[in-house]
Amino acid sequence: MTKKIFEICLCVLLTLVFCSPLFAWDVNVNQTGAKGDGKTLNTKAIQNAIDKAFDAGGGTVVINNGTYLSGTIFLKSNVTLRIEAGATLLGSPNIADYKELTWGHNRDRQPYHLIVADSTENVTIEGNGVIDGNGQAFWADYEKDAAGNMVIPRWIMPKDKKVSPLIEITRSRNVTVKDVTIKTGGGWNLHLFDCDVAKVRGVNIVNNIYSPNSDGIDVTGCNDVIISDCYIKTCDDAICLKTTADSRECHRITVTNCVIETLCVGLKMGCVESNKDMTDVTFSNCIINNSSRAIGIYVKDGAIYDRITISNVTASTNAPLVFNRPLQIMVNQLKDTSKLGGIRNVTVSNFICETEGRILLTCQEGGFIENVILRDIVLRYPMIEDPRLYLSGSGSSQFPKPKDHPEAVGAHAAVVAENIKNLVVDNLIIDWPSGSETPKAWQHPERIENGTARIHKPVYSKVRQTEFSAFWGNKLSGGYIRVPLATSSSDEKPISDIRNSSIQILENN
Repeated sequence: MTKKIFEICLCVLLTLVFCSPLFAWDVNVNQTGAKGDGKTLNTKAIQNAIDKAFDAGGGTVVINNGTYLSGTIFLKSNVTLRIEAGATLLGSPNIADYKELTWGHNRDRQPYHLIVADSTENVTIEGNGVIDGNGQAFWADYEKDAAGNMVIPRWIMPKDKKVSPLIEITRSRNVTVKDVTIKTGGGWNLHLFDCDVAKVRGVNIVNNIYSPNSDGIDVTGCNDVIISDCYIKTCDDAICLKTTADSRECHRITVTNCVIETLCVGLKMGCVESNKDMTDVTFSNCIINNSSRAIGIYVKDGAIYDRITISNVTASTNAPLVFNRPLQIMVNQLKDTSKLGGIRNVTVSNFICETEGRILLTCQEGGFIENVILRDIVLRYPMIEDPRLYLSGSGSSQFPKPKDHPEAVGAHAAVVAENIKNLVVDNLIIDWPSGSETPKAWQHPERIENGTARIHKPVYSKVRQTEFSAFWGNKLSGGYIRVPLATSSSDEKPISDIRNSSIQILENN
């Protein structure tokens, strides 16, 4: 009897050892036939390694020492993909090497990806190696100068079919992406869709600064997500939270300790992907360089955003674009048939930005923006851009429509707010331009317009294209303004220009 009990216990123990993820096996892709020569297509060999780890109850698939060309590979539950230092997972330049998938798509979220995890649990992508999307294979021809170099500033346009997102993690739980470098995506780089409990930590994302639709990290319809300690250089939005018609709502997302360079928005919520609600979002301790907008919060398709805090952010908006702005909060309709939504309970504090543009807070009639606090804001102006120079024919979906905000869109002030309930602006410091010429770093002979291909040739050496008040407001109900240290850029402009409003202006003390 004792012997039989021993045999049963031994059998149970061996089952735990060989089948539990706690005792998972490592599988090197070389063992399944992969070759790191940069030429051999290794899709099947890498997938075989993943399948072996999964069949063993979980494990780690190791890629090391070389460049491994591949099409679409599918991660599975309890499997870690480790790309070690000295190794590169290189996306194939041939679109036929990628599996065409069938979930909802738009121009940016296409059916082709390098790494996919769908309906999985406990998946990890890690290591100090590189995931290279080979994105230039999916770029259309772009304008070159006589020496063959790219003419800048110019957007690079994508081909009709591209690998985007490069990494697509969908409907999964307990997801970790850490320490890897992701570079040269054909479009979006890392996309989390309808995931729960996800961590992105210590990831480097590096793209050509003019590459098409090259979002860094997109989070769509996810809950309980932590993004931290990342470096992101990209043309399009660096970190963007979204909800779409086919996604869930988005709740409990935190982004912290990231360094960002982008020609678009550094930290973003919504815009054309704002169909469902978002709540409990924090952005903190980030540096955003050369952006078009450091922070952008947009509802254009009926969502309601609630409980958002932004703190300890330093930024610059020195992108070669027009209409750059440090911070934008906007509610309007994407289309005339779109439902109007709203934004409430937003706090922005300890925000410092070097800029030529304006903080814009605008709400279309019928929507709402309420309970917004801007506290301890510092704006430094190397130059002042006159927004009225570029208003004619503006095609950007991320700019207020002139028909809805005829005065606000061109208002000459550092902070512009219209149709807001309970707005607090407390301690605003503005450092206006000194000297007669724009600093060389801010002299862009040409500027692109976001959302269009229009090129503007501003008088870039003129440090003041116009003069600004500190604050311009219209239809503001409740709240207060206390800006004891703020001045206008000229004695000819009032510090505050407020119309049709019940907001209080407190004594400057």
